Amino acid sequence: MSNILFLYNNLLDTSTLTESSEASGFPAENVQHEFRTKVWRTEGATAGTANLDIDLGSAQEVTCVALADYTWTSAPGTFDLEFDNDSGYGSIDATESLTWSANPTANGNNGIIVKTFTGHTYRYLRLNVVYSPGGTPTDWDLGRIFVGTYFEPSDNYLLAEFQQNFIDLSRSQRTPGGSIHVDQIDPIREVEFSFIAQTQAQWESFQGVINEVGMADPLFVAFDYDNEPNEMTMYGRFTSLPNMRRVDVPYFRLGFTFEEAK
Repeated sequence: MSNILFLYNNLLDTSTLTESSEASGFPAENVQHEFRTKVWRTEGATAGTANLDIDLGSAQEVTCVALADYTWTSAPGTFDLEFDNDSGYGSIDATESLTWSANPTANGNNGIIVKTFTGHTYRYLRLNVVYSPGGTPTDWDLGRIFVGTYFEPSDNYLLAEFQQNFIDLSRSQRTPGGSIHVDQIDPIREVEFSFIAQTQAQWESFQGVINEVGMADPLFVAFDYDNEPNEMTMYGRFTSLPNMRRVDVPYFRLGFTFEEAK
């Protein structure tokens, strides 16, 4: 079981995007929006092929990617993230193949595709997708995207301190005739957890995460990247910032709550 990963430094949000295809009202810039359900939609993709070019503005290190709210119902024939220092992508300098996962997951949770890798430092990235289920080109949606770096503490979260709650956001009210009307909304997950920062340097590194996102900005958190990279990866916000106490010099115990975003 891998240690917990915090995907927090999203370079995509300050990048310039160029798409090969988009439907009216669903521009590629929607993948920069904090609402994961605000999607980019392709239209008329040739043979099911669509690309998203990402200009970071300068060469910057990228060590992971995450994709949410996609509508691929089977594995794309081509599905990778390409890296280059040439905006024309004449010769791709590095490629990371991505693995499709069902959305929703087997347990009915929001699926997220996430991959970490040895860092690549380039200015230009391209998401390359060829999706033709049954031989028929099909347009598709893609929501929130993350490209950037992550923080991984040297110790995993404490299993005995991990608690997952389900919050039902449905609203019910009684009609004048006595019937109950329910506005059904899918439940979201809330997680309470803590981990040990073993050194002052680890604590300072995590302060960088908190200073980057606080409670206002969303991030991806992978609780079990090795075994359940999609089922146990969530997109949302901290609903409480760390309470920190020293458990033994130089160890710090940090506790949080994190809530999944719709």
